[in-house]
Amino acid sequence: MTGSMAGWLVRRSAQAALVVLAMTVLVFVGLHVAGNPVDILVPPEADAAERARIAASFGLDQPLWRQYLLFVARALQGDLGRSFIYNQPALALVAERLPATLELSLAALILAAGLGIGLGLYAGLRPRAAAARLIMAGSVVGLSLPGFWVGRVPSISP
Repeated sequence: MTGSMAGWLVRRSAQAALVVLAMTVLVFVGLHVAGNPVDILVPPEADAAERARIAASFGLDQPLWRQYLLFVARALQGDLGRSFIYNQPALALVAERLPATLELSLAALILAAGLGIGLGLYAGLRPRAAAARLIMAGSVVGLSLPGFWVGRVPSISP
């Protein structure tokens, strides 16, 4: 029993590592495809020498594959680099915002679990009731909506 559990754990860990690796590649390449990060860092009136100096200071003058390998090597040591926008360590920015993120996540989890369990129990115990059918229809619609759209809905309302 423990051997099969250990094998499952190793497989799942390897899959998780591959997903994280794939996501870092996609995000890293996506950020560079979207535009030149130097354009964010340098004022429009800067000359070519200033642009080259800033690109070199952030390592943006290196080939993309080398930038990525350097990023991964540093990330494995806990260094996520510096924010282009705030010019601060990225890990410090994440840590600064982590308490608010955890608070929002916990509140959302409590709300979702409370409503979900309560409404699910009602719909399961009275499947033919009109309210139960409405609950089921609402959950199907809610699960069918894309996450990026649902995330925008509160900002659209007044």
